[in-house]
Amino acid sequence: MASSPAPIDPRGPRTNQAVLAMALVLGFLAGQWLVVPVFASILFLGAAFGPKWGPVLRFYASVIKPRLAPPHELEDPRPPRFAATVGVLFLSSSTIAFLEGASTLGWTLALIVAALAAAAATTGICVGCEMYVLFVRIRGGVRVVTIEREESKFFDADRPERKGGWVSVPAAHQTSKPLWLVFTTEFCAVCPRVVEQISTQRPEDSVVVLNVAEHLDLASAYKVRRAPTVVRADAEGIVIVRLSGADAVRAELDALERETVAVG
Repeated sequence: MASSPAPIDPRGPRTNQAVLAMALVLGFLAGQWLVVPVFASILFLGAAFGPKWGPVLRFYASVIKPRLAPPHELEDPRPPRFAATVGVLFLSSSTIAFLEGASTLGWTLALIVAALAAAAATTGICVGCEMYVLFVRIRGGVRVVTIEREESKFFDADRPERKGGWVSVPAAHQTSKPLWLVFTTEFCAVCPRVVEQISTQRPEDSVVVLNVAEHLDLASAYKVRRAPTVVRADAEGIVIVRLSGADAVRAELDALERETVAVG
């Protein structure tokens, strides 16, 4: 069985996405469509040959990253590379449209990429990455799971939400029962099924669903990078674990069920 690739600093792809979004928007405002094939090439180099070949990714790794604190978490490199591949396809189609004189179609395709890249850079929600996870699940491949239990990953040390050295859910979302805080987006097709599964397997617990777009501060505090991301807390609102992705939620539910059976 092939081993999983080494995890990467997620801030690299987000820097790439931010630069891409700004370049495409500036190109559109200036009427310079050549920015589209230029960034199609940049994305292609990173997606096909790895970060060392992507100019923006290499600049981040050699210039920006050494000046930053170590990342709180690492991520599987395959979803962002797949997202970059999707971006290459859109920008290549955009370039062909420009060459054929269909500038409206060309800018429409380019600005779709810009919007998705901007959303990924600012919120961490990467639609292309979620497409990869969905394809892997359909294909029956490896599961992409992130389960974080180290409390320092959730909030900064001076945040008032902390209790006794652990992190607590804001009072507005506490229910005096064990809580599952589910972060979702309108594009998340699997999120409703995840919410239903939690409710079915943990009927005594509370489930609170939050749209990332309406709770950007809280999503940022909990390092939400994909939908669904679920924060599980005890009856006092103290966070136990953060679960990134549907498979991580299922793994946690299965583990809790095994614990219940073992105690029983």
